[in-house]
Amino acid sequence: MVQKDRRFFGKPPEFLSQRSASTELEAEVASALANDGTVDASDVVVTADHGGVTLAGTVASAQEITRCSQIARGIPGVRHVRNIIGVWGSKI
Repeated sequence: MVQKDRRFFGKPPEFLSQRSASTELEAEVASALANDGTVDASDVVVTADHGGVTLAGTVASAQEITRCSQIARGIPGVRHVRNIIGVWGSKI
């Protein structure tokens, strides 16, 4: 089988977007939260913008809220963390 370069009317394809630094930072923080054995951050959403990270969602305890912030702050490139995580089942 012969592999051909991908082309569209004789031109190489153009990619409309690349992974931004913010997207990379979101992925790194989310991965660190998922791989940490001390928290269940499966309901935590991570967003990043210019080195600032926002954590939103719910966890099982106030200690896990604190730990999520600590994990995020430990990632290179995170300049500040906004934590709006709540505890499962608590009243707002």
